[in-house]
Amino acid sequence: MGSGEKRQANYELLRILAMLMVVAMHFLSHTGALPGAGAGRFPGEREILGVLLESFCIVAVNVYVLLSGFFLSEKAFSFRRLGRLWLQILFYTLLIPPVLALLGRLSWREALDPYHLWNCLFPVESGHYWFATAYVVMLLFSPALNAAVRALSRRQLKAVILCLLAFFCFGKSLSVLPFGTDRYGYDFGWFCCLYLIAAYLRKYGSTFLYGKKRGGALYLISCAGVAALSLLCLYLCGRTGALEYYASVPFHYNFLLCLTGALGLFAFFSGLRIPENGLAQAVRRISPAVFGVYLIHEHADVSAGWALWIAGEVSEHFGGYLIQLTESVLLLFVLGVCVDLVRARLFDVLGRLFARTRPGARLDRLIGELDRLMKE
Repeated sequence: MGSGEKRQANYELLRILAMLMVVAMHFLSHTGALPGAGAGRFPGEREILGVLLESFCIVAVNVYVLLSGFFLSEKAFSFRRLGRLWLQILFYTLLIPPVLALLGRLSWREALDPYHLWNCLFPVESGHYWFATAYVVMLLFSPALNAAVRALSRRQLKAVILCLLAFFCFGKSLSVLPFGTDRYGYDFGWFCCLYLIAAYLRKYGSTFLYGKKRGGALYLISCAGVAALSLLCLYLCGRTGALEYYASVPFHYNFLLCLTGALGLFAFFSGLRIPENGLAQAVRRISPAVFGVYLIHEHADVSAGWALWIAGEVSEHFGGYLIQLTESVLLLFVLGVCVDLVRARLFDVLGRLFARTRPGARLDRLIGELDRLMKE
């Protein structure tokens, strides 16, 4: 959103919810609550809970990208926005290793390993965060995507989206064998497809996705379908050994029901109206910091251990595990938001100081000129 444009609280609340879902999915993964298709048995009580929770959270990544496409499709490309995002990523990749070393969670030898430092210094190129890599590349393509949205007719844009869905989504959702080109939605190609879908919805809308009730129903039905299909495949795989690959397909981001679930949740929040009160102000305050939550807990030195650092020994009891999950997710989210709010304030102060220096002024003029050229 532009500096002079108030963020819409309903979409910002959706952004917060999407990040909470992402953290919950990572907790499930890192605490062994998701069953493997090759286990030779039907999932137990805690694993069934894991499948159900994962099924209703799996839409989060698609939702996050849809939000970006919905707003950025009508904005000029900004080198400032891209630069701030890159600096935010770099801040965490470079700062977290020495902090962990000081806390005794990482040895200084590991923190200062040349290969490790190189990956931290070039986090986007190295794929340190798969989402950040795909997202940044999508942003680099966004001027071309926006130009296509402006130039194509409604029918042409719809045809392009359907062709992309046929390649990325429709075929793989039915295939019991993996395709060599399929990246399960963990790539910028799928993100660009989502971007165009969101741009289409922004420009033309959709009678099918209109209204909270219809959107909420689509989300619930889609996620219930993901859960049912996943459990059925796990049962058949445990009994026969077949469908081992397809048991994981419902949890791929480019699976059809994952896409429809994300569109349903997006439509639900599109129709949600939040009164202009303290809640709306808090949502707008917190929302810009949620990406920092992802960058902190999915850092290569943190991702495998944070869940156990917080929860300690994982409970095998259904109720105990649910309490651990809720407490851990909320605690990590609150800490991550607080840290990123401090980081944002620090960046503002340093940005103002740097802008006063001669190199800073020159760089600011250069970025301004580049942004002006992109708007022409």
